[in-house]
Amino acid sequence: MRLVAVVGALALMTSAVFAQQKGADDAAIAKLRTAYQTASSAQNATEIAKLFAADGVEMPPNAPAARGRAAIEAFHKGFAQQWMMHGMTISPKSLHVFNGDTAYEVGSYKQSLMAQKTGAMVDDTGKYIVLLKKDAASGAWLITHSIYNSDNPLPGAPAKK
Repeated sequence: MRLVAVVGALALMTSAVFAQQKGADDAAIAKLRTAYQTASSAQNATEIAKLFAADGVEMPPNAPAARGRAAIEAFHKGFAQQWMMHGMTISPKSLHVFNGDTAYEVGSYKQSLMAQKTGAMVDDTGKYIVLLKKDAASGAWLITHSIYNSDNPLPGAPAKK
């Protein structure tokens, strides 16, 4: 009977530790998400790239994948030459952490963009999946892969009936 009580107590303590770590991981990932949203809204390509792992991959719609921080930064600098951001909101739908150092998040986004050449405004909504890894040295969460796409049809595409 005493062994059962000890095992039960250990199980409760372990469960509490895991719950505490999950809460810390969720909060750290939320902070990373907010940093991405802030850097994107400000079109700060350097800060966006810093949120990715050194070998991170960003897979934007209608463009080749950007591999590594330098390519991710270059992509965002090029994007800013074509579009001016007038705000972005990221809304996570689900977040799952595995083994304490790997996670994925699924959600949606809204952004308002203005074409640099014409001044035309585009209100865009879409969805994303982000893969994350906790850096072993620093303990910081970093994006390893990001893919997102718009719910809007491509410009010039016929409207759905």
